[in-house]
Amino acid sequence: MKVVLIIGGAVSGSTAANKLIDAGIRSVVIEQNKMPYGKIEDGLPRWHDKQRSGEYDKIDEIISNDLVDYVPLTKLGTDISFDEVLNMGWSCVYFANGAWKDRPFPITEIEKFDNFHYQNPYVYWFNHYHEKSYNGKQVQVVDNALVIGGGLASIDVCKITQMELVRQKVESKIDNFDIVEMEHKGIPKYLSEHNIDYDSLGITGTTLIYRRNIDNMPITTIPDGLDKEMVNKRKAARRKVLSNMQDKYLFKVSECTQPVDIVVENDKLTGIKTITNEVVDGNLVPVKNSEKIINADLFISSIGSLPEPIKGVPMNGSTYDIVDQESGKFNELEKVHGMGNAITGQGNIKASRVSAKTVGDLTIDLINDIDEDTVANIDVKVKQWQAKSSYDGDYFSWKEKK
Repeated sequence: MKVVLIIGGAVSGSTAANKLIDAGIRSVVIEQNKMPYGKIEDGLPRWHDKQRSGEYDKIDEIISNDLVDYVPLTKLGTDISFDEVLNMGWSCVYFANGAWKDRPFPITEIEKFDNFHYQNPYVYWFNHYHEKSYNGKQVQVVDNALVIGGGLASIDVCKITQMELVRQKVESKIDNFDIVEMEHKGIPKYLSEHNIDYDSLGITGTTLIYRRNIDNMPITTIPDGLDKEMVNKRKAARRKVLSNMQDKYLFKVSECTQPVDIVVENDKLTGIKTITNEVVDGNLVPVKNSEKIINADLFISSIGSLPEPIKGVPMNGSTYDIVDQESGKFNELEKVHGMGNAITGQGNIKASRVSAKTVGDLTIDLINDIDEDTVANIDVKVKQWQAKSSYDGDYFSWKEKK
């Protein structure tokens, strides 16, 4: 019999489990949260309601399958050790645990200022602050905001900031103000329907700075092997998508702008020192004498996420030590492979799903049978883990208690 351990049950983990289901292979899915939704639940801003619901349904169907044993509220490295897991004799182990740790801002001193935030906790705050039961970190959104990053996640941060600034100005003037409706329609249209002009609100707004040019911003994918004409079309599409987002949410963009230091006045973070880059053959080349200061009152880092280090799991600097990106093969470990945002670092649903499918295709034939005694020991452990989290094996009853 073949039994595969999957660490993490969200997009990549469920995609891998589905691949195994199709092959008639049993999997055990360990999930640190109650439900296996990962960043779909708390990484996507709350206006993605339809997309979120659709992804939930896909994951539910897979994780509730008879060939999947679900183990919720169990975090590798905290509730169970990696050494314990590694020595259980699995047919294969897939790391699909995502990347929940914000990539450190290059000037770490910035973290001590209360008007600086990282993307993950910022989006989490936005998703939950309106709930009566919310007692987490509070964020004060103020005007003249600077978002450092690039890509879809950074655009979401800019949207949140812009809409929060508008909310502060108009919530008392609009009956049944709805920030999600404003996101769907765009700020100008939503305000126009209520006879309000954005320019009359006196908002300075949000600026996104990106160290490369917009052609290189990962808003849309550019697959390898495309001819030059198609690559140029994809790059033009990136500029068009970003322009449309700016029209709807009224944030500004400064491309080829890279932070090199922070500006502090009277113990308050007041700005970022930057240089201008040129992109030459894919490499960043600083422009001489291009230093400038961008002043702001709110700073949000959206430069990507990293996997959390786990004792015993090989690391290469701040990322997992992967010797082959396509198969996700871990260095020095047999039958252990990473997939999704745990190794891509893109935080993108489509990229995570593609990664999981690729890893699954490349490793499915390497998954071997294990002996009956090993399977029996795995069964005992899985039941112990489930009992510890009070999970009785009925996935949808568990979900109803959420």
